[in-house]
Amino acid sequence: MDTLHIIHLAARTDRMETLRRELAVQEITNYRIWPGIIGAPAYKGVASAHHQIVAFADEQQLESVVIAEDDIQFTAPGAYQYFLEHTPADYDLYLGGITWGSFGDEKRTEKFAGLTLYKIHQRFYQTFLSAGSDDHLDRSLSGLGAFMICDPLVAKQYPGYSDNEGREVNYEHHVAHMKFLK
Repeated sequence: MDTLHIIHLAARTDRMETLRRELAVQEITNYRIWPGIIGAPAYKGVASAHHQIVAFADEQQLESVVIAEDDIQFTAPGAYQYFLEHTPADYDLYLGGITWGSFGDEKRTEKFAGLTLYKIHQRFYQTFLSAGSDDHLDRSLSGLGAFMICDPLVAKQYPGYSDNEGREVNYEHHVAHMKFLK
């Protein structure tokens, strides 16, 4: 099974508690916790946190790497396994949960928000690593690759304080129309 690489700010003990519950329910034992990075502005730290994992995958010559943020909320038991089993044959980014974006029957999007759970293919590492210095990483990636959506989606972002936004967030109204694994 793919190792799940998880970004976590050590000071966010609240998130570690919910993350441990999510890992237990999903029966995920093959994971690695990576340090979150504080940046100014905050989106630069977020991008750096994601970049450190992709740079590691590139150095290790991994064919792909699966990354999640510590505020991940899986939508059903077995959702992580479903995500892995439905990895498309051709993708640059395979997204398991987004907070914004549109996609049709082809399960592809050009623009999205949210890197709660995704798998990135080796051929996209360098493009990914070059994005995110001037804007939020997900927005910087717009139009740069083949972004495939897991259908149904398998993950959401827990509501709560966002270090990236600097405020309480709840994206339920953004994802209410999306189809999730239940």
